Amino acid sequence: MLTIGSFALAVFAVLGSVCWACLQEKNPKGNREYILVIEDEAQAAELTAEMLVGEGYRVILAHDGFEALKIYRDIGKQIGLVILDFFLPFMDGAAVFDELRVLNPEVDVVLSSGLAEQQRINAMLGQGLRGFISKPYSSQNLLAQVRSTLDAGRQGLRPA
Repeated sequence: MLTIGSFALAVFAVLGSVCWACLQEKNPKGNREYILVIEDEAQAAELTAEMLVGEGYRVILAHDGFEALKIYRDIGKQIGLVILDFFLPFMDGAAVFDELRVLNPEVDVVLSSGLAEQQRINAMLGQGLRGFISKPYSSQNLLAQVRSTLDAGRQGLRPA
């Protein structure tokens, strides 16, 4: 038998809100910011998450743009940074970036790619992209980019 509280929770999940138990969340009790990692390659996503979790960040994984946008719509205010793979199934990183900016024009996004399309990256930087990290990246490079981006946002040092 369902209680009213459980029934309300079940309806909440069915109506499309994020189900925290369903998220691929890593280190939910971490002492640092939430980072949304949008990466379609499972091994790359897990490796990135491990690097971030090792430093105390709380990580949420999304494997395509649609999943990421759904998560960001529901809990975007809790996410400190988005790490976005450029080449994703269904919609590429540029399209996901555009949609994230519609949801929050101040969203902090760092683009990640093994193949740099410099012209598109420059265009995205002009639209508010906070940084770029080339794959494969070391833990040191990833963590330095993440920290500098988060700190710049906090100190109001974002590019106009």
